[in-house]
Amino acid sequence: MKNKLIAGLALSMIVVMVVGIMSLNAPTKMSLANTDDSNIRLVTVTGEGKITVSPDLAYIDIGVQTKNADAAIAQQENAKLMTAVVNAIKAAGVKAEDIKTTGYSLYQTYDYFPDKQSDPYYVANNTVNIKIKDITKVGTIIDTATGAGANTINSVRFTVADDSKFYQDALKLAMANAKGKAGSIMGTFNVTPSIPHSVTEVSYGGNLQYDYYPAKGMGEMAADVSTPIESGEITITATVTVSYDY
Repeated sequence: MKNKLIAGLALSMIVVMVVGIMSLNAPTKMSLANTDDSNIRLVTVTGEGKITVSPDLAYIDIGVQTKNADAAIAQQENAKLMTAVVNAIKAAGVKAEDIKTTGYSLYQTYDYFPDKQSDPYYVANNTVNIKIKDITKVGTIIDTATGAGANTINSVRFTVADDSKFYQDALKLAMANAKGKAGSIMGTFNVTPSIPHSVTEVSYGGNLQYDYYPAKGMGEMAADVSTPIESGEITITATVTVSYDY
């Protein structure tokens, strides 16, 4: 009985092995014809489009810096001056929601000279960012703020409130530019570009700004001369990478 059982198990193992060998030698029915694009020939180019627009929005960083040997006094003087600056800016037509604090610091420091250093004193800095929707008033706002006690103007940044339409127009120009480049290349072997094989947007638009830095320190300006600020123009650029097959 035991010998018959062993013989039966051995026969079963032989059958399994034979079936396995036949399976390995059987031709596969899986096709990769549609998944392998290694033979596709591509011409890949980069296209750029630019739109020049006039800004309609400005941001200014305005600050007050005070110094005193007593930290509390430096803070108090700073608070008094910044309150006057903010009130003056509001009186000039800037809404409260368009004024926000972007930086505040208080630290101890020294003045260093070739043969000595000064006694320690404290420096208090308070900076606010001003959003100006009427860019013709930028110079007036700067003058108003400095007249009220502001003594640091970090920069003026010009931008557009909504650049989405301009950016989309720049994208169209970028695509046309890419197709023109591809046409010049592919024309050398008598092929015309048609529908792109792939398109990648390289730029993403948004946060387009032009920085303006006042040419003179605020303390050098004559009191009866208005600060001249020219907004200029902003260039919105879109870039795409496009591949054409042939």
